[in-house]
Amino acid sequence: MHASFYPLPPQLSPRSHLCPPTPPQLNNLLLLAGRKSSFPSVAPVGSASTAEDSDLLAQPWYSGNCDRHAVESALLRLQKDGAYTVRPSSGPHGSQPFTLAVLLRGRVFNIPIRRLDGGHHYALGREGRNHEELFSSVATMVQHFMRHPLSLVDRHSGSRELTCLLFPTKP
Repeated sequence: MHASFYPLPPQLSPRSHLCPPTPPQLNNLLLLAGRKSSFPSVAPVGSASTAEDSDLLAQPWYSGNCDRHAVESALLRLQKDGAYTVRPSSGPHGSQPFTLAVLLRGRVFNIPIRRLDGGHHYALGREGRNHEELFSSVATMVQHFMRHPLSLVDRHSGSRELTCLLFPTKP
């Protein structure tokens, strides 16, 4: 699929009624895991490490051993708008180690997750935007977009649709 992702500029991404609040149980789990439950548009400086990478394996939305085809097939079978997973990127893993795959209206959007500042921050989408949001970890990014909508853009038609990350999926 040829789709891309453009995060909403911070001034256009207030809390949306499209996204349900995070259940208290999930907030408690994230707090126990040492993550903050509030999400600034620029995350505090933290250090990414292999500990974080191994922490991803325990997440219900991380598909560590799955390729693009397996992830897309699983999301299409589920047929729930807002279903998502994070997988290792298909290409070189250097500055773009992961991909967020999101299902919306029968299409899978594959959005690159970029590692910035030597692994201290992560950002969604391709490089070159002025107002991108930075996160201290992939898990923090996922939780943020569980509460705030993503703007998914079809590269061919230019149409935009919003969705939150609603249904964690692991093929």
